[in-house]
Amino acid sequence: TELFVESCESDEICDFPWQTGECTEGRCDIRNQIEFADIGANINTTLIRLVTDRNDGGKNFSGVDVDVHFVQSCPDSNCDSAGGTCDVGLCTCSNFIACDCSCDYISTPKNSTNPVTIGLVVGAVALLLVTLFLVYYVKRKSMLLHAREEDLDKRESQLKAFRLGTSKFGDAVNFIDSLLKPESPLADPREVENLLLVKRCLIKGNDKTLHIPGNLNKSPGNRYIMNEFAGISISSDLQVNAKASVSARNFQAISRGRSRHEDGAFNCLPEFASLDVSQQTSLFELLSFSNLRSWDFNIFDVSAIDEANPLLLVAWAVIGSPYSQFAMAKQLERKNVKLSHFEGYNFADLDLEIEIGALFDYLRVIQRDYKRDNPYHNAIHAADVIQTLHSLIQMSDDRFEREQIFSILVAAAVHDVKHPGMNNTFQVNTFSNLALSHNDAAVLENEHSAHAFKLMVQGLPDKDDNLNFLCHVPAPKFAEIRKGIIEAVLHTDMSQHFSKVGDIKSRAGGKPWDEIDSKLRWDVLMYMLHLADISNPAKNRPMLELWTDRCLDEFFAQGDEERKLGLAISPNCDRNETKKPDSQIGFINFVVKPSYVVLAEVIPAVGEHILPVIERNLLYWDGQKEREETA
Repeated sequence: TELFVESCESDEICDFPWQTGECTEGRCDIRNQIEFADIGANINTTLIRLVTDRNDGGKNFSGVDVDVHFVQSCPDSNCDSAGGTCDVGLCTCSNFIACDCSCDYISTPKNSTNPVTIGLVVGAVALLLVTLFLVYYVKRKSMLLHAREEDLDKRESQLKAFRLGTSKFGDAVNFIDSLLKPESPLADPREVENLLLVKRCLIKGNDKTLHIPGNLNKSPGNRYIMNEFAGISISSDLQVNAKASVSARNFQAISRGRSRHEDGAFNCLPEFASLDVSQQTSLFELLSFSNLRSWDFNIFDVSAIDEANPLLLVAWAVIGSPYSQFAMAKQLERKNVKLSHFEGYNFADLDLEIEIGALFDYLRVIQRDYKRDNPYHNAIHAADVIQTLHSLIQMSDDRFEREQIFSILVAAAVHDVKHPGMNNTFQVNTFSNLALSHNDAAVLENEHSAHAFKLMVQGLPDKDDNLNFLCHVPAPKFAEIRKGIIEAVLHTDMSQHFSKVGDIKSRAGGKPWDEIDSKLRWDVLMYMLHLADISNPAKNRPMLELWTDRCLDEFFAQGDEERKLGLAISPNCDRNETKKPDSQIGFINFVVKPSYVVLAEVIPAVGEHILPVIERNLLYWDGQKEREETA
């Protein structure tokens, strides 16, 4: 190719360095030879190659020797700084010698690609993308934080609806408290006394003693009226003692089995002894007193080892402590073990003279009477409630009397016995035998407690056994314990939840323990049993998820039955409509969290160990809800 041949009409056109400046026969004459000084031009960035020959003035390049020279291209500014002149993109100095202008910018032909330029463009694009991503990330995070703040504000406002001071009951109690403060204008002690009485009436609710005429109980002659029309028995000390003696004889006459198991506390359960050594070892570690007090205890670890006996084993380990742990160690042939090496409640030393052997025979039958087919209300749930209640009791630092603790733990063991898997609403709406027997009032709770004491006092039909582990207790004391256990089981009726929360909040919340008497401490224990019964949303994962699934499975089974019978489907029982995250978020926000906040005012350790778990679970279900909505 004749690179340097150019057509012309006049000499003025032929003014390039390789041309002579003359136009001959319509073509610019080419110099025979152009020599450039060696200035170290960079061949890789040179855009023009000068090719000249020495023979025919450039008219014919075929078969001739040529010299190749390189000329650097440069912008005007760089060329000027190098002391040259820029002409048609070429930087030259005097006598057509190329200048070394150290070009920073290379002007490339349209059909060539410069790697440096491509790198700069790619870098710029990458920087832009990173910048855009950072802007999006910051904006997104800001939006999420704002949404979280709004959610927390909303949740806080929802919780306020269930605090004591925002209910009619709470407003009334708080108003009275404001009048009883030292800065109150009340000065007359009688006014203060009357206000305290009004407060007591509010808190006690339907306490029948509040409505008895004041002079009626002052005279022994009014015993008949008090007994028949007020349901209260008043007697002289002599009459009380005589009545107690007769009652004790009658009670012992109807209680089967008089032999006391002197060594029963030290016996190992046959259910434990029948397991292999590896299972026994695992249970020995799981059922230690210290491990059982942990809020993170996983009841499913026990049922995985012995699916048939979770309630019996856990009740034995908690109620039978420290004898149960000592018996397990002896069964495993641990050397140099003593009873004093183990912690426990030591209920065998109570004045109640508990028949320990009969107690666990009784709990064995109670476990049998839990319906195994229930996904939720089964013996595993009962075992879980015992352990959870034990954990709460341990958080109180031994503030309760041992006799009260024994009664509440027995109540925990029996609190859902014979549960049919369908709730009170279903029983009432279907006119079930249970609802008709208990007049629609706390149907299941009444059945649980009634069955528990039928077994205890009457034993099993057609069997000569002794299930009354309190047979040595005097009748008045037995009546007191029986009343407390029944009251505790009835306390688990969910329909009474908000009134119970308000009651404990007003009477015990924030008070020092020395101001909480024995009766109020029992009420706190019953409240703790109720909270243990609804504790699943306050447990860590995986227990949280396992219990939620089991609970909803039972609810959905009830909903299916209600649909089949043409009844209105109960809340959270419609498998086609109920959303798991929503059901849990509402339950935690309005029931579980406010309840544990109140308990934390009585037992501060609850605030340290349990409330953070509840908050994490709320965030977990919030995340699950968001994933479902965006799926």
